[in-house]
Parts: sequence; C-alpha cells; structure tokens
Amino acid sequence: MADDVTEDLGTPNTLDNIMENLNRQMSPVPGFKPPSVDKELLYCPLPANCSMQEQNEYRSAAVFLASLAHEVKAWREQLPEHYQPAVMAILHGGIQIHVMKLAQVSFDGIRIEGLLQGNPVTTFAHQSTVQMMCFAMEVTEQEERNPIGFVWADREEEEV
Repeated sequence: MADDVTEDLGTPNTLDNIMENLNRQMSPVPGFKPPSVDKELLYCPLPANCSMQEQNEYRSAAVFLASLAHEVKAWREQLPEHYQPAVMAILHGGIQIHVMKLAQVSFDGIRIEGLLQGNPVTTFAHQSTVQMMCFAMEVTEQEERNPIGFVWADREEEEV
C-alpha cells in the first residue's frame, strides 16, 4: 500500500483528512469548539532571509512557551462558563504533570511546576523532551479554578 493512503479508509492521507479524523476523535465539550488553526500556520516556515540569530531565537524555549500561552488564551476565550483550559506536561516514560507554572531557564530549557499525582513537583526539561497538552477541564466548584502561570524574563503572567 502506498505511503500516502491510510490503511483503514483507503483515502489519501492529506492534512485535511488527518485533521478531520482527529476532530472526530475528540470528546465533545458542550458549547465549545477548539480554536481553529490555519493550515499555513501549522508549519511555521522561516523566511529565507532570517539571520542565524533570528533562526536560533525561533527555536528557543521562550518562543515555545509564548506559543503555548497563546493557545491557552485562545482556549479560555472560547470555553463555556463551567470549563477552563488546563495544561498537562507529558515527560519521557509517560509521566504526567498537571501544569501550574512554566518558565524558560535556558535557551532551550524549561521549568515545569505543577502536580504529580496530587503532589507538588518542579522539574527541569529540555523543551524537546516534553509534550504539552492543552485540554478543557470542567469546573464543578469555584475553588477548583486553575490559573496557569507563565514566567517571562521581565514579568509573570497568570491565565485566570
């Protein structure tokens, strides 16, 4: 079977088909549709005239965290009243940390503060060794609100 055809459906394995398949697999949240992503923004190509410094900065943990902060804000704006965005950091071996705060600690390193099985934890990781998952979490009591903090060199931001 050709590489560009899915095994189960026999349809071309295009970006549109992949995105449609992922959307069908998502558990629905009443009144919420995840922020749409323009296909051109998925690949984020660098302009050919970028300097080496600009190319390196594009790969920094600061850019990674800024992108995640933008995603969290977009989710928060679109979620119904009794839902909030949450972020899960998934580390090597499947370790899952419920994220409370993120910070850049080196060019490509991040500090993750959060809860691991309900216990406070701080870990340092290279940005390429962690996956960040943004998801909708239902809030049953007001005390359960979970702001996500982003620490920048010049300020701290808390997404309430």
